[in-house]
Amino acid sequence: MAPLVPRPAFRGEALLSSESSYDGLSFTGQDFSGQSGALVVIARSTLIQVNLAGTRLPRLDLDEVRMESCDLANAVWEKARLKASLVGCRMVGLNLSGALLRHTVFQGCNGAFAQFGSMVCKVARFLDCDLHGADFQQADLRGVVFQGCNLVEAQLSFARLEGTDFRGSDLKGLRVRIEDLKGAIVDPGQAVYLSGLMGLKVQP
Repeated sequence: MAPLVPRPAFRGEALLSSESSYDGLSFTGQDFSGQSGALVVIARSTLIQVNLAGTRLPRLDLDEVRMESCDLANAVWEKARLKASLVGCRMVGLNLSGALLRHTVFQGCNGAFAQFGSMVCKVARFLDCDLHGADFQQADLRGVVFQGCNLVEAQLSFARLEGTDFRGSDLKGLRVRIEDLKGAIVDPGQAVYLSGLMGLKVQP
C-alpha cells in the first residue's frame, strides 16, 4: 500500500484521495485539515497531534488505528468504520453519523456537540470524555460504557440503551425518552435524578 505523504506547507493538493488505502503510518504533527476523499482506508497506524479538522471522509475505514491529541473538530466522517483508540483528541462538532464502531475507545476526548446519530457500536467505551450536547439520536449503544463522561444536555432520544453503562457520568439535562432508558445501567445518584424526570418523588 502506498504511504501517506504529509501535506507540504502552503500547498493545497488533496492527499487523502478517494478510494485510497494507507498502511503502517506513524505521523506526528502533520496537517491534513480540510481535505476530502471517499472510501479512504487507514490501517495499523499511529497518528499523534495530526490535524484532521474539517476533513470530509465519508466511509472512512480506520482499522487498528491509534490517535493521540489529534484535531478532528468539525470533520465529517459519515458512515465511517472505526476499530480504533482515540486519546485526548479534539472532536468538537465531529460528525460520525451512521458510523460503525468495533472495539473502539475514546479516552479524555472533547466531543462536545459531536454528532453520533444512528451510529452502531459493537463494543465501545467513552472514558472521561466531554460529550456535552452531543447527539446520539437513534444510535445503537447497547453495551457501550460511558465512564466519567460529561453527558450534560446530550441527546439520546430513540437510542437503544439496553446494557449501556452510564455509571459515574454527568447526566444533567439529558435529553432522552424514559422508555429508551429501559435496561440501561445507572448508579444510585443517577437513578434519583432520572426518577425526577419521570415525575417520581424519592423519599427515605
